Amino acid sequence: MRNEIKMNNELISIIVPIYNTEKYLRQCLDSIINQTYTNFEVLLVNDGSPDGSAAICQEYVKNDSRFRYFEKENGGVSSARNLGLERSGGAYITFIDSDDWVESNHLEALLKGIKENNTDIAVSKHKSFNTEDGLFYFPAYSNQNQNDLCIKKKQIRPFLELFPKLNYLTHDFACIASKLFKKSLTQNLFLDEKLPQSEDLDYFFKLYLRAESVVYIDEVTYIYVQHGQNASHRQSEISALCDLKVHINMLDFINELNIPNYYYLERIKHLLSYWKDRFPDSKDIKVYETRVADLENKITYPQPLISLVVPIYNVENYLWSCLDSIAKQTYSNIEVLLVNDGSPDDSGAICREFVAKDSRFRYIEKENGGLSDARNSGIAESKGEFLSFVDSDDWIEPTYVEDLYRAALFNDAEVVVSNYQEFHQERNVYLIHIFDDYYETHYSGEEVIQQLPLLERKDLSFKTSWGILFARRLFDTISFPKGKTIEDTRTNYRLFAESCRSTYIHKALYNYRVGVDSISSRITEKLLVDVLECLMERMAVYAIKGWNVADERENIVTDLRMRYNQAKEAGLQNTEIFKRYAELLYLLSD
Repeated sequence: MRNEIKMNNELISIIVPIYNTEKYLRQCLDSIINQTYTNFEVLLVNDGSPDGSAAICQEYVKNDSRFRYFEKENGGVSSARNLGLERSGGAYITFIDSDDWVESNHLEALLKGIKENNTDIAVSKHKSFNTEDGLFYFPAYSNQNQNDLCIKKKQIRPFLELFPKLNYLTHDFACIASKLFKKSLTQNLFLDEKLPQSEDLDYFFKLYLRAESVVYIDEVTYIYVQHGQNASHRQSEISALCDLKVHINMLDFINELNIPNYYYLERIKHLLSYWKDRFPDSKDIKVYETRVADLENKITYPQPLISLVVPIYNVENYLWSCLDSIAKQTYSNIEVLLVNDGSPDDSGAICREFVAKDSRFRYIEKENGGLSDARNSGIAESKGEFLSFVDSDDWIEPTYVEDLYRAALFNDAEVVVSNYQEFHQERNVYLIHIFDDYYETHYSGEEVIQQLPLLERKDLSFKTSWGILFARRLFDTISFPKGKTIEDTRTNYRLFAESCRSTYIHKALYNYRVGVDSISSRITEKLLVDVLECLMERMAVYAIKGWNVADERENIVTDLRMRYNQAKEAGLQNTEIFKRYAELLYLLSD
């Protein structure tokens, strides 16, 4: 039995607006003829093309009764699409631009998604074809990341809440392409012909408002042709104003529905910054800037509980400043788990002082078990949606939690890494990185793993557990290795691999105190053994999974050399582990 019979063989209306595309039109129409789902009508709407497009259309109408031809005076792509909507007779509608084409299963995949998930709208992926270089371009998101972000079926209110974030990550949900929707949704709803830009985003957002649910098809079925004369690629002040107007209108609709609006505002702020850079003297854009500033004063962001785990061992001289920096965070909904790992000094008394005056602080006392054991104890007691580690001889900037969480919120990230600055205790000086302007970098779980060896060699940001915000759920199956040192290097790569998305923010939020004999700084034979074991373990995992083995090998050589020199300084030259390091360095070094 054919697929179209199983899907009730309902008629699909394909609307093709046409203007001066004779060079690409045959490829577009042939891709429609070759569809595996065959019960469709094609409405060819010629928007006053002066080229040979009309003759091509007439040819296809003559040869295939499913094709219908309409001719009108030039009025823009929205007017052409609207005429197609008026004359369509199908139960479902899709748009295909006349310079694009579709895969043979385009209709089948979209309709199957609607039927199997009982939704009103189906959205599939697209790829671009550049006419200048002849190359295909895929959107910059991985399958893993996108699947995690947009689940197969969403009730419409949660979908609308996420829509601006989805629109930021991919144009699949906003552009005119790669969608199939019920004709019943379109009653008295047409594209705004006064909008020369962003008309597709405006229209589909209104469709989403009418829909009950949306299905996302994890398959590329639409090919968007990109060439220099596309209207969508010409940037002008008019483009900017249309873009901002549509997004402001979306925010107004969302506010009326009492749907959380912070994603919408952040999207508008991003667009405003983009357009301001290109049109700095625009008075109209400045009006939008004032409007956005007013909106920001009224918005409320979610404030989930965030857990801060502070492992403590013999740091009475530095502990108070660490805990005070936590108490002064601008983000207030935190819990602070103070894990005393059997400190023989007065660290416990300092902890109890903070617990007595701030209910957000909790004190945990345990026998000495090492840094991993202390962190695991804190994780087990944590109740937050997110979790971060702060070493007890360090301190954090007042916006540490707020900046990390907002980056997680607006980028849908499960791991957020910040930069840091060092304070050298003995020299009493700050070792400050030379920073460029603030920026963010985003990775899928696979992408961050592929780049991790290189990222680790740059500085400590990706190599240590402090200065990072983690989704608490990552620790459901991952813990720090008890009784082992360099637990960060041993654990972080597993957390990154497990995460669906990671973000790096180029801002020094963490202050790392150098030159302190803390819980993790002593050079011993055990440390050297643990380091070697960790490096070999990671190398094996990378090799098995095919992750950047060459770069990881460089990491191993670098770490071995650093620890070798540290062991020399500590007078450990006569130990067996030191000899083992010397042998490996000889074998691995070029």
